[in-house]
Amino acid sequence: MALITYIGALIAVSAGVPATVDAAGFAARSFTTVGKITEWGETGDQSEDVTETTLAGRTYHANGALDGGSIPFTFLIDGPDAGQTILRTANNTNDEVSVRITDPDGQIIYYHGKVANLRDRARNASTMKGLSGEFRVNSGTVRVG
Repeated sequence: MALITYIGALIAVSAGVPATVDAAGFAARSFTTVGKITEWGETGDQSEDVTETTLAGRTYHANGALDGGSIPFTFLIDGPDAGQTILRTANNTNDEVSVRITDPDGQIIYYHGKVANLRDRARNASTMKGLSGEFRVNSGTVRVG
């Protein structure tokens, strides 16, 4: 398999959650592509490190609860964009949003969660107008392909 870049990856969103957190549940939703995404952070569950240290001086590790974490993202503002509107509307509410990532090699990744902390990007001579925020994952990550 050849190496690929993420050029051409698409991020799409849907207000609400699927009936079931699996490929069929997410695929049944209607998604809207978010335009002018410049970055969507690392995706995937991480497990809590559960540790216990014995009196003999040895620390033992176990994998604990899974957490999809908080994923930073950035997009440029260039007129009306329905996908950006979904993210803006859900920002700092407790409304769930579903995400579909389609990579250039055809792999699709789904999950849902909350949008938080949309803020204006820093203003400097090398930055275009846009917003940065974070997506707080509340479901498992579903990979297709």
